[in-house]
Amino acid sequence: MASDYLTLESEEVKAFFASIDRSVETLQLADKNYRPAIGSEHYLTGEEVCDLLHISSRTLQTLRDMRQISFTAISERNFLYPETGIREILMQNYRPAQDPFRRY
Repeated sequence: MASDYLTLESEEVKAFFASIDRSVETLQLADKNYRPAIGSEHYLTGEEVCDLLHISSRTLQTLRDMRQISFTAISERNFLYPETGIREILMQNYRPAQDPFRRY
């Protein structure tokens, strides 16, 4: 009489653990990329804005001081930046690339 026991070497158990591993990876990725919305607006941290615009934190502070970028002060040293405000700045300052091989 053959007995059907589930062990760690069973294909069913291996498939089950592989499924759990994929689920954990998916949840970790979702958690990493999650940005809560305030109202219907998504906000970025200063680090995310610096990475997006390829600027230093000091340049971001200058933009904030000169009121060239919209922000919300959470505390004295913590700021959030509305994603739509960042997009507006990018679109206002967009300049299409010129053809370097074109003769004038």
